Amino acid sequence: MSTLPKVAVDVTPESRAFWDGLARGELVVTWCEACDGHVWPPRDRCPACLAGPTTTRVLSGEGTLYSYTVVHRPDPAFAEAVPYVLGYVSLDGGPTIMANVAGVPFDRLEVGMRLRLRAPEGGADGPVGGAVFEPVPGEDATA
Repeated sequence: MSTLPKVAVDVTPESRAFWDGLARGELVVTWCEACDGHVWPPRDRCPACLAGPTTTRVLSGEGTLYSYTVVHRPDPAFAEAVPYVLGYVSLDGGPTIMANVAGVPFDRLEVGMRLRLRAPEGGADGPVGGAVFEPVPGEDATA
């Protein structure tokens, strides 16, 4: 149930809107206006139709747990956080991204459960942390 520590990331011009949005508690994805679809990972041109430049859209911050794993043998940077959960979250109206899932006991995790982006701890200052999702209160995988 651990939250991963913040680590510095290599922010590119294409990914800056995503990371800046995450620091504000928003999920910002790259969008292709020509295809009317998300572009993930962030890029300046759409890989489907090659249109560019891409724009950005703010998503709701909610999604569905597609798959997950409980990590017991981590990268050394995350050794103090074990065990923790990495999951693929299918974002409402957007891509499926890998993120930390916290705020739920491991035995209560269910594929299909509704999740929402957790507000960042400490705001936008300091090293960037990745997306952290937690269960949507009052919803479960069978709803």
